[in-house]
Amino acid sequence: MSKNGFHKALKRPAVQDYMQEVQRAFVAEVEASRAVYKARALEAALELMQNAKSEAVRARMVEFLAGDGKAPQVAVHVDARQVGGYEYPRPGERVVEIASASNTLAECSKHLPIRLP
Repeated sequence: MSKNGFHKALKRPAVQDYMQEVQRAFVAEVEASRAVYKARALEAALELMQNAKSEAVRARMVEFLAGDGKAPQVAVHVDARQVGGYEYPRPGERVVEIASASNTLAECSKHLPIRLP
């Protein structure tokens, strides 16, 4: 089927109704699977809470089960106002350090390969 024929077929009401029906069936199937997986996860968490040797694991499972199977929220703070940091020169680029205005010519000449009189 050509691209034009495919797009023309998608515009037909019967095809659109069928696509919506298939999408609804898929969503219902996924929701049913999700409920089964959630039940299995809760059973595994209960087993860990009862039988884990590590007290930290048992405490985490108590928190997990108390939150109705939801993972704890993670808060991340990023300060975008930070200025500075590392700057990497590109390959072939020369790095130049600028001395402050308080440096004298004699102080700057110490860093030069040629000595000034």
